[in-house]
Amino acid sequence: MIKAVLLKPLDGDPEGTEREFDQADFDFLVKMNAVRRADGNNVQHADELRLDGPTVAEFVARGYKASAYPPSGYAARSTPEEIATAVAAEGAGDDASQPEEKAAPAVENKMAPDVANKDVVASTTKRRNR
Repeated sequence: MIKAVLLKPLDGDPEGTEREFDQADFDFLVKMNAVRRADGNNVQHADELRLDGPTVAEFVARGYKASAYPPSGYAARSTPEEIATAVAAEGAGDDASQPEEKAAPAVENKMAPDVANKDVVASTTKRRNR
């Protein structure tokens, strides 16, 4: 539980009242500028890097590029040497061994309204009359 001071009235309590919140509620209320830590430590957990991310080997195994490690919002769990080795292996990889990326097929939008362009309507009318 986190001790917090209300910056706005909440549940009938006036601002300045000390209350305890669990982490999720505290983070939500901080985003709403409704509370601050009672101990004066105003570091928000949302600004800190998460420590439960993948290692560089797990990251690459999931199909991501080693050069993009660590993922956004996560702290690196691998050593700088492991990261450098993975990036070097990625750069030395044979292009022929990499699967070719395919473009997504075009999908017809059946919910789109009919075209209201006069030129298009006129050209389709001429084709029908021939």
